[in-house]
Parts: sequence; structure tokens; C-alpha cells
Amino acid sequence: MEEQLDVAPVGYLVMDHGLRIVQINKTMLEMTGLETAPSHMHDLLTIASRVYFQTYFIPSIMAHGAVSEMYLSMKSSKGPIPVLMNTRKRNGLFECALMHVPVRNEYETEMLNAKRNAEQVSRATAEANRKLTTLLDEVEYRKSELNVLNNRLKELTVTDVLTGLKNRRYLEEFLPELIEDGGTALLMIDIDFFKKVNDSYGHHAGDIVLKNLAEVLEAAIGKAGFATRVGGEEFVVVLPAINLERAEDLAEHIRERVELHDWPYQPITVSIGVAQGLKGHSISEMLQHADAALYESKNAGRNKVTVAS
Repeated sequence: MEEQLDVAPVGYLVMDHGLRIVQINKTMLEMTGLETAPSHMHDLLTIASRVYFQTYFIPSIMAHGAVSEMYLSMKSSKGPIPVLMNTRKRNGLFECALMHVPVRNEYETEMLNAKRNAEQVSRATAEANRKLTTLLDEVEYRKSELNVLNNRLKELTVTDVLTGLKNRRYLEEFLPELIEDGGTALLMIDIDFFKKVNDSYGHHAGDIVLKNLAEVLEAAIGKAGFATRVGGEEFVVVLPAINLERAEDLAEHIRERVELHDWPYQPITVSIGVAQGLKGHSISEMLQHADAALYESKNAGRNKVTVAS
């Protein structure tokens, strides 16, 4: 604080919107007999002034940006002292100047002024309420927009950007419930020699193959379940409420459709591992069983379906 302001002939303090004192000058401390700055405006006021202050100050300052000659009684080491306070709102803070005035026998005048202030505050409050209603309507509209955006964001976090299929995160969130119900089968699917596609035609060609495979999988699965891309050229098909024999038939159907599909660069085949989850199985256990079956298909020459033992 500048030295001139610190020793000015009037008390000076700055409050935030919570009425917490963020700055106070030496004159104000001397006026009240305090050694250190109080943390809150209420700590400076007598009980009666605190009620009056709380009732009229905030509505008036928020409505008009200023409060002129507010008569208050402040606590001090020598007893209550009367002050006149002038306040301006600036840069989001309330700057207050407080002048010590002699005790005056003006109770009636004070009451009349209080009545006038109350009427002004009432009118200001009515206008503030009108503005608040408009603001609340705007907030509700923005809240609806935010909900839409949040739902969209959530959808994006569980969707594979390239293929449009669900991703590993979705699988890990959704699968535990299906495992708990029992009878869920998994197909672990891997493209055979996918690296050759990238090496021969570039990663753009590889992306096209992955997107085409996603379409083939969704067409082959239909309503029996859903496909996810869990990374690279690896996919997992989830088949709820299906027995192992039916799951193996569907896996073979997928393998044949992939083999017979008209691929844009070179023929593509897949190896598939089939596993069925039982109650008590964890996600990792199911994936491990399906993955082990997948590698059996790979080791057996690829383009095969293997059921986990």
C-alpha cells in the first residue's frame, strides 16, 4: 500500500465479494485499536451494525456499484465508534473509505434513511431478480448443451477413431457385467500377416483394410453381439448369452466371410480364438483364454478357428 494512503486521515480497506478484508491501512487499525488486520468485515462491526450491513450493503453495492455514507458502528478497544462508510466496486473488489464521526442524536434520521435505502434496495432487488431469472434460463440452456457435449465426449472416449467400433476401454467397462451374467463368449481375431500390407502398400492401405474388416465383422455378427478394436490389427467380438458351439459356428462364418471378401490390395485372412466366460471369471482370464486359442490358430497355419480348451 502507498505510504500516503496508509496514513490518510480516513480509514481505508478493500474487501472481496465474500466480505473478506484483503487490504487495510494504518489509520483504520489505529481507529479501531487493532494491531493486526481482521480477516472479515463482520469482525469490525458491532452486532447491530453487522445485521444492518449484511441486509443492505451487498444488495446495494451489487445493484449500483457504490454505497454512499452508510452509517455504521464499529468495534474498537475503547468501545463502539460511529463511522460513515463510502464504497466503490472496482476490479471485482469493494474499496471502502471510513470516516470517524461524532456520536449524534440522529436516530430518527437514521431510521428514515434506512427506510429509503430499503425501498431502493427493494426496487434494485426486483430488477436483480428479473435479471437472475433470465440468467438462470440461460444457465439451464447452457447446461443442456453441456450435457450433450459431455455425452458426445464420453462416446468418443469409448470409440475407436479409425474403425468406429468400440475400443478396449469400452470392453473393460462393459464386459464385467456380461461375465457376471454368465454364458458370454469372446472371439479374439487377428489379421494374418498384416505387416505385409503396411510394408507393401503403406499405412494408409493398412487403415483401409482395418476399416473394411470392421464392416465385415459388423455385417457377420448382426445382432448376436458387438465387435471392438483392442489395438493394432487385433479385434474382439463379444457374444452375450450364447453357447460355445454357436460361438464357434459364428467364428467360422466370420473367417469365411473375411477370406471371400473382395479386398482392395491383397487377399486377407484372419485367425480366431474362441473362449467362453463362466461366472467368477475376470476380464483378463477370458482374454487370456481367447488369446491362447488365437495363437493356436496362428501356430496351426493361420486362417483357422480354435476353441480354448
